[in-house]
Amino acid sequence: MRKTIRHIALLALTAVFLTGQTAAAFADENYGPGMLIDNPQPENTNTDTANTNDTSGSQGTQTGDTQTAGETSGGAQAEGQSPDSAQTADPIGDGTQPAEGTDPSSNPNIQTTPTREITEDTPCLQFQFLRPDMTWSDPVRTDVTILPGNDGFLSMSVYAINLPGDVLYRTYASQRGWSNWAMNGGHSDWDTEPVEAVQVRLTGVFGNTYDVYYTSTLNDGTQCGWSTKGGTNGTMAAGKYITGFRYSLWGKNDPSAPYDMTNPLVSAAADGITIVDGMPVFSNGTGDNFTGWVWNDSDRYYVVDNTPVSGWQYIDGYKYFFETDGKLVQDLEPYLHSSGPFQIRINKQMNCTTVYIKDGDNGYIIPYKTFLCSTGDDTPLGTFQTPVKYRWRLMNTDEYCQYCTRLGEGLQILLHSVIYEKPDPYTLKPSTYNWLGATKSHGCIRFTTEDAKWIYDNCPLGTAITVYESAVPGPFDRPAIQKMIPDTQTYDPTDVNVPENGLK
Repeated sequence: MRKTIRHIALLALTAVFLTGQTAAAFADENYGPGMLIDNPQPENTNTDTANTNDTSGSQGTQTGDTQTAGETSGGAQAEGQSPDSAQTADPIGDGTQPAEGTDPSSNPNIQTTPTREITEDTPCLQFQFLRPDMTWSDPVRTDVTILPGNDGFLSMSVYAINLPGDVLYRTYASQRGWSNWAMNGGHSDWDTEPVEAVQVRLTGVFGNTYDVYYTSTLNDGTQCGWSTKGGTNGTMAAGKYITGFRYSLWGKNDPSAPYDMTNPLVSAAADGITIVDGMPVFSNGTGDNFTGWVWNDSDRYYVVDNTPVSGWQYIDGYKYFFETDGKLVQDLEPYLHSSGPFQIRINKQMNCTTVYIKDGDNGYIIPYKTFLCSTGDDTPLGTFQTPVKYRWRLMNTDEYCQYCTRLGEGLQILLHSVIYEKPDPYTLKPSTYNWLGATKSHGCIRFTTEDAKWIYDNCPLGTAITVYESAVPGPFDRPAIQKMIPDTQTYDPTDVNVPENGLK
């Protein structure tokens, strides 16, 4: 019966991406523990349908665009509420109260009140946990210990709120090993066994602004030390599992973060990559040899029997290149300077675009570059060939885009830059840059001006583009905007046409 319920839930639950908009960047601020804030949705502007009147020097032939009716921004939810919480009310409250048979006062590490006053508009993370009875705990955004229950939890869902960037997380259970990385409200993979260990890491503006610290309470009462930057926390292959979890956000590399980082894991051995004399050394928490992908914060490695590989490697149907220190190279252009031909694959679900080059007769299996993008509900799936390009393009909303490439013959969908008021690089709408990858378009595929120009310059007409959906961003990790621009900045910081950027 338990497995039947789980499979029904698997069909019912989908990864929903939360987007937000904020008026200020926080890159230079230090913040203490995570705070509760509201979750505003970005304004959606229908700027992604090309106008039938081409006023800006097109290459090729116009194919008769008409405006496509778009929907409003997706992923919206009730204020302070995660997509599933309305249907799965927490029978024990907000998830921070003790489950039956527990006494938090007996353990000084169990915290039931926030350590700081909560304020609005402050970035935070929101955690929820899927219990074995297939109900989700209520969302928690404050620095308190979350207690999903004596039976632990099967899956977790985390949102990064009020600042661009991604929160990535995965879970471990002995019978299945590590789940795939989930991101921005997606649900980590699960089976019938409770979660034993977790990893959480941040990227983009969020990760450049904050460090996330986290700790676990095990079912035997053990309180683990704290982990950060994707470190493993909990237990592995010790017959235990997590029944409590607490997180805290602090300013990037803030030395005043008051956490004991010793003993974060109850296991046969340490788990993860350590750097010794500049070289990576991997240890598997189970004490056994491991072969597969591992991460050290944002650095990615592949180990074979606990030994990191280097050079060219065929893995999972792709051909990758690793530095001599074992790090995966996720942009091969500085190494190969390939002139193509290229193929492009756009992951609509993850708003991530990967460019591939050929490996001889093996075909297009070498991932070459990856771009952050924004797609929309009307972005079609399938394989297309590019028929026409436009240096500037007027859209039906009387706004413009740079470096436009039409997705396919007869389609209204373009690959293009972020949005401008006029065919002038100093008229950028800055929100379309800051929230790239989080805000849905109305069908076109948006990129930074730099990335749209790369496609425009390097991919000739007839280039094959495949649009698909997957919970895995691609062979590379998903990139992220690294720094927000002010609302008053009206040019793209990646645009080579703007002298202020100092680019060539």
